[in-house]
Amino acid sequence: MGGKKAGELGECVASREGMGHSCWAIAGTLCKNKVQGNFAQKKGFCSNCKVYKLYNRVMGTKGEAVIMQFPEEHSRYEDLILQNNSA
Repeated sequence: MGGKKAGELGECVASREGMGHSCWAIAGTLCKNKVQGNFAQKKGFCSNCKVYKLYNRVMGTKGEAVIMQFPEEHSRYEDLILQNNSA
């Protein structure tokens, strides 16, 4: 995997967890050069992000495509969302 700054910063935690299209669901992602918290802490930040707007399962323009093309990621995503909602 890798993004523009992967050589400088290393692989994103979302990528390592197999959640590259669902980074908002993963705690500790690096966004705008700052480590972010869990979803509840970064929800406002993420809701303005182009990745979230593309791949969010409910409102994202490519949410359905992620579900179909990346079923393992979607399963992990659902598990994380259930864990976060029950906490």
